[in-house]
Order: sequence, then structure tokens, then C-alpha cells
Amino acid sequence: MRKILISIVICVQLFSCTNQSELSKKYSCPSDKLEKYSTISDFNKNFKLDIPTIWKTELYFNKYQSEIFTADTTKQLTKSLILVASFSIGTLDFNSQFYKKVDSILLKNDLQIIDSGNQPYQSKPTYWYVAKGVKNGFSYHQFNLTAKRSENTYFNVYSEIYGNENINERICKTISLLEKVEFLE
Repeated sequence: MRKILISIVICVQLFSCTNQSELSKKYSCPSDKLEKYSTISDFNKNFKLDIPTIWKTELYFNKYQSEIFTADTTKQLTKSLILVASFSIGTLDFNSQFYKKVDSILLKNDLQIIDSGNQPYQSKPTYWYVAKGVKNGFSYHQFNLTAKRSENTYFNVYSEIYGNENINERICKTISLLEKVEFLE
């Protein structure tokens, strides 16, 4: 009986490791901690996001996009993260013009890319980066991921990480939340 239980545990661990995304592997993210989650849909019902139940969440929409803003407000700003996920209508191509626009936005905000890549997200073309700088007097990191969903829609998520502690852990939390996104189209 004990051997069967050990075999089951090993199989479950092996299976869960194979489901890790490329980003999760890149940042050596541990398995997600057991937390209670609430499933939140964006206002236009384009996607669902599982968010820890203790986080404060707001929805926003206009004619072209629908957004979810969420953060763990039970922690100090330098120990938490702010997450914004949006589904937008518009064309998106990962070409030189796109990268110039990203560079321009980062330059305007005094941020420098410290890591980036093009690993697919949910089998869709994607560009992501981690940038670093100073914002509101705090050391600041931003994780940003943009994925093309169709010819005229795209998904963007970014997390704002203030302070210098547990940066990788908070990036992993962002990636963990990303891995749970469900698109409703």
C-alpha cells in the first residue's frame, strides 16, 4: 500500500512539473501555493482570471478593451504586486515598429529591460519583458506580457513590483496567475 502511495505522489509530481510554462521554468518558479481563489471575468466576458480571494479587484472597460486591476492590499506596497490584465481589440504585429514603441514607452518611464523573450503563451505569439527603474521614489520592476490572440485581438498583462525584496517570487506569482487565465472566445 505504501509503495502505491509513493508511486502516486511521484507521478503527480512528475505530471505537475511537465505542465510548467517556459516562463515558469525560466524563473525557477515553485508550484503555486494552495490559496483560495475567486474566478473573475473581465467586463466584456473575454477572459477569466483566478485571483486570490483576499485581493482587491476592480473592472474597467471601454469600446476597445476590457481590464481587470487587482492587488493584495493586505500587504505593504513593497511586499505585494499590482496586476493589470486586459483584452483589447486592435491589430498587433511583433515587428520593428512594435519593439520601437515598447522601447519608447520604457525610455519615457526611465525603465530598462533586464530580461525579455518570445516564448509562446497558450500557444499564441507573445513578447514579454522584465524592466527595472524607479517609480514614485521606490525601486520598481515591471513584468509585461503581450500575446496576440487573433488577427484583431490581443491580451496584455503587467505586474508592478515595488521595492527590492522577493522580486523573483513576485514575478513567479504573476506567472502563476497568468497560467490560470482562461479565454472565453
